[in-house]
Amino acid sequence: MRENTFQTEADRLISDYLNTENQMNDITMLGHIVDEIIQYGDAVTNKAIISKLLHRIDTETDPIILDRYRTLLEQIVHKTQDDFVI
Repeated sequence: MRENTFQTEADRLISDYLNTENQMNDITMLGHIVDEIIQYGDAVTNKAIISKLLHRIDTETDPIILDRYRTLLEQIVHKTQDDFVI
């Protein structure tokens, strides 16, 4: 019984680590998009972020990165302007 508890705890810790790593990568990806918007001299708005993400989705060929862009887009679309502050 004790071994089973340890395995469950280890699984949870690994899952938490991987989720945190993915979340940081999403934040990094979003940061790059925001930087690009700022470099072009545009205002950073949800519309601008969504537009950049859609462009990247249209041009990306790597299925793993494409999936990450889609996930990030989904997260942004489900946030309201009050929820998402940059």
